[in-house]
Amino acid sequence: MAIPEYERLTWAVVHCRGVLHTAHGSNLVRILATAGMVAGKESYYYMRYDDSPERDNVPMMFYAVMGDPRVDVVLHEEVEPVGRLFDAVLVMDSSMLLHRTSQRALILDGAKEDAVLVVNTSLPAVRVLDVVRERQLAHDWRGSLVTIRARTYDPEIAYPLLGALAKAWNRVRIGDILGALELLGRGHKAPVVEEAYRDAEPIKVFLRAGEKAFKKLELPESREWWDLETYRAYQAAAAGARTYEERMAAMPRWEVLAPGLIEFGPTPGGKNIGFTTSFERYLRPQVDRGKCTDCKLCHHYCPDGAMGFEAVVDLNYCTGCGICSEVCPVKAISMVGEWEAEKGLREEELLTIEEALREYMY
Repeated sequence: MAIPEYERLTWAVVHCRGVLHTAHGSNLVRILATAGMVAGKESYYYMRYDDSPERDNVPMMFYAVMGDPRVDVVLHEEVEPVGRLFDAVLVMDSSMLLHRTSQRALILDGAKEDAVLVVNTSLPAVRVLDVVRERQLAHDWRGSLVTIRARTYDPEIAYPLLGALAKAWNRVRIGDILGALELLGRGHKAPVVEEAYRDAEPIKVFLRAGEKAFKKLELPESREWWDLETYRAYQAAAAGARTYEERMAAMPRWEVLAPGLIEFGPTPGGKNIGFTTSFERYLRPQVDRGKCTDCKLCHHYCPDGAMGFEAVVDLNYCTGCGICSEVCPVKAISMVGEWEAEKGLREEELLTIEEALREYMY
């Protein structure tokens, strides 16, 4: 459950990908927190990776938190916020909208009813809304959406995203952000922020989550010690959770594990049903059956066991690393963007690591 005093704070969350957006997410919340201080608010920012030992492309969450100096609220640690706390949600890669993220929850998990959603994308707002409605709602949302193709303004995408946010959000004004840029020695970026602010066109939206989203997570009856069957049932519930709070409710506590047991691992040759890795993927392998010679190299080289013996991809575990495409001797496997594979749409804002090195200059 949410800590009640945290509801008295102003929260913004930035969803982005490790390595690809690390510098940009950090830069954005640093400027946003400083803008909060310019506006007379106590401010803080921090980062959390998604629950994965990897870092490349793995979802990251950057948080900016603002308070009122007249109200005594203590942020006890760098927490994973629980509850409907977020006033603003920013998404640096729109393909994240196609998957569960943030500890296998939904992008709008934790968003207040009137929250602002800012998405870095070349796609029309109506397409973004369709996917948000289909895949990212844990509850009804009546708020504002701003879409912006950030890279057309500046390779450092934090600045145009801040301009778009300021246009739709009343918690931090454009003047506060410009003041923060001066304090941080980034005043030369003010024209970028101001241009994005002028161009941004927030739209008011109301999306219903539907009955399925409101259905309470059903957990099997717990026992003093969990046997394998009970553990697997809780694993499946955690994998299907729509919110961080639901996922935590399905995670095993030490009291229910048999003495000396950390957890039940996958069966030999099996997969971990409680930890799917599709959230890491923004490129997807597609197999040309006319070219495939059934050599099995893609299967043997797949580091995640996602490529089957018959070159059939298990999308629950495919991270989109592209190794299968690289080792295929007849080039029967190509990598396409998630938007194109799922919806037949090309996302021009989508970047590979190689493009990031060139475009983002790091």
